[in-house]
Amino acid sequence: MYLAAIDIGSNSVKLAIGEVDAGQVRIVETQRITLQIGRHVEADGRIGNDMILMVAQAVSKLATKARLAGARRIDVVGTSAAREAIDGDRLAAAVSAAAGVPMRRLSGDEEAHLVSRSIEVAVGMPLREAIMVDIGGGSTEVVRCDGGLVVERVSLPIGSVRLTERHGLDNEGALTEAQRALLSASVGDAMQALPSGESGVCAFGCGGIVSLAGRLVHFGTPPTGVGSSGADRMLVEHLQVQDLRAQVDAADLEARSALTGLKRKRAVILPAGLAILDALMAHLSIDELQVHEQGIRVGLLADLFER
Repeated sequence: MYLAAIDIGSNSVKLAIGEVDAGQVRIVETQRITLQIGRHVEADGRIGNDMILMVAQAVSKLATKARLAGARRIDVVGTSAAREAIDGDRLAAAVSAAAGVPMRRLSGDEEAHLVSRSIEVAVGMPLREAIMVDIGGGSTEVVRCDGGLVVERVSLPIGSVRLTERHGLDNEGALTEAQRALLSASVGDAMQALPSGESGVCAFGCGGIVSLAGRLVHFGTPPTGVGSSGADRMLVEHLQVQDLRAQVDAADLEARSALTGLKRKRAVILPAGLAILDALMAHLSIDELQVHEQGIRVGLLADLFER
């Protein structure tokens, strides 16, 4: 059975079409539309009429693609920006009307649950002792498992788009020392809500920044096509993240785009995202983590199959 999940994130709207059977999920097609609605929410607390229209049109386009591909059901969800925006209800109404599918706004706890659900489905077994992180545009989810059970779920109010907007990192130059200090302080403050970890625990990561880090570490530049780059399931070491972060922070936007192969919209949020990933790995004593590229969408598809 083909099912589809559409995730309206703070950075982009993402589609995953999957063949689902008895809890097994095989992704057959994906697409991403970068809109960065989180920048509007961070700036004035609302998404705004123009952006709501753009998101509704994007979701409608992706829903049509899913139906043409044979998806029998579609789940549409919004994460950090959608749940925090003053006009989040208006976004949900507009998207639901345009796509013909009800849009749900996930709580931080629901989003954290989907992180663990996605990785367990991808791995193919319940996880015993493990840490899972998902770095989004507006929030970061951390999930701990022990003995096959989820024992802790934390949603942190930091993300690559949110911190880029908050600290004015969307300029053409390299990061200044003052900007790096402000960024580190914001991430450090958020980490206070998160207990420290012990070295040696299995770690998994998802979200655009983690996928990008995996691609850049292993391949130099991300591919230009849609879908998996081949970094899925690959390991990323903390030292590799630190080296990549140093290169990115020292490059102006033009050099950063050339270094990574990213378009401007994605290259501009990379310093903030890597700062979060670096701090998470340090705080949680993660020496290396395994990349899972599809994020919460695998969990959405598995849950949709069971409903």
